Amino acid sequence: MTESKTTGGESETDIFSERTQLKPYEYPDVLEYKDAIRNSYWVHTEFNFSGDVQDFKINTTPAEKAVIKRTMLAIAQIEVQVKTFWADIYDEMPKAEVGNVGMTFAESEVRHMDAYSHLLDILGIAEDFEEVTDVPAIEERIDYLDEYLEKSESDDTQEYVMSLLLFSTFVEHVSLFSQFLIMTSFDKHEKKFKGIANAVEATSKEEQIHGLFGVELVETIREENPDLFDEDFEEEVQAACQQAFEAEMKILDWIFGEGELEFLPRAHVDAFLRDRFNQSLENVGVEPIFDPDDDLLEETRWFDEDIMMTKDNDFFSKRSTTYNKHSQSVTAEDMF
Repeated sequence: MTESKTTGGESETDIFSERTQLKPYEYPDVLEYKDAIRNSYWVHTEFNFSGDVQDFKINTTPAEKAVIKRTMLAIAQIEVQVKTFWADIYDEMPKAEVGNVGMTFAESEVRHMDAYSHLLDILGIAEDFEEVTDVPAIEERIDYLDEYLEKSESDDTQEYVMSLLLFSTFVEHVSLFSQFLIMTSFDKHEKKFKGIANAVEATSKEEQIHGLFGVELVETIREENPDLFDEDFEEEVQAACQQAFEAEMKILDWIFGEGELEFLPRAHVDAFLRDRFNQSLENVGVEPIFDPDDDLLEETRWFDEDIMMTKDNDFFSKRSTTYNKHSQSVTAEDMF
C-alpha cells in the first residue's frame, strides 16, 4: 500500500504514498506523540509492589481476590495481543515521521507487557494465564481484536483505515479502561494496591496517547481522502462499536463472576464503559450509540480527574484533534 491512495479532493500530500528521503517532513506535528511517550517513559521496576502482594494475600475478600486476578489476566492478555500494530504502521504510511512514532509506541507496548507479566508473577497467578484463552469472554475479545488486526493487513485502503480507526478508538481508548478503573478503585477507595495503581496510571496515559495519534491519522486521511468516509463507513463503525461493547460486557461478567466490589458497583463500571465508547465515536466524527447516565458517571469522574489528568502540562494544547467533547471529560490539553 505504497502507491498514492488519494481518492477525493486536491490534497497536496498523501500519507499513503512513499517518501524515501528523510526530509522535509510532511507531517511534522505527529512527532510530538513520539516526544510525549519519551517524556512519559517508565518501567515497572520504578514502583514498589511489596504492599500489593501483602494486600492480595491477606487484605482482600475472596470476591475481591477473584476480581483482581481476573482483571489482571484480562489486562495482560490484551498487552500480548496488540504488540505489533504500531510497529507495522510504516508499511502502510511510509513517512519517516509516522514510522518513528509507531516504533516508539511499539517499545512502550513492550514495557507494558513486561510490567503486567511481572505483576502476574508476584501475585502468584502466572499459571492461570495458561488457561485464560479458554475463557469464553476472553476468546470473544480476542476474536474482535483479531478482526481489527486482519483488516490492517488488507490491500484495500478503506479496510485499512477502518482497522486504524477501530484499533485506535476501541482498543487503545476503551478495551482496557474498565479494568484500569477497577484496579485504581482499590487505591482510591480502600488505599490498597498502590503500586499497581501507579503502573495502571502510567499505562493509561500512554494508551491514551497511542489512541490520540491514531485518531489524528484518521483525521488526516479523512482530509486527504474524503471519499473513503461514506455513510456505510459510519454504520460499520457503529456496528463494530456494538460488537466490542457486547464483548467487553462479557469480560465484566466474568471479572465480577464471584461477586461485585462494594466500593465500585457494577452499574458504575457499565456506565463508565458506555461513556468511553460514546467518546471514542465522537472523536472520529461518528454519532454515539449509547444513552449516557450522568448520575452514574459522576461516581467514576474521579478516574478522569485523578488518573488521566496531569496538571501544569499543556502537551497537546496545539493538537488539531480534540480528545473528548464532554465538558468534564479528559481533553487532549490535559494529557502530558
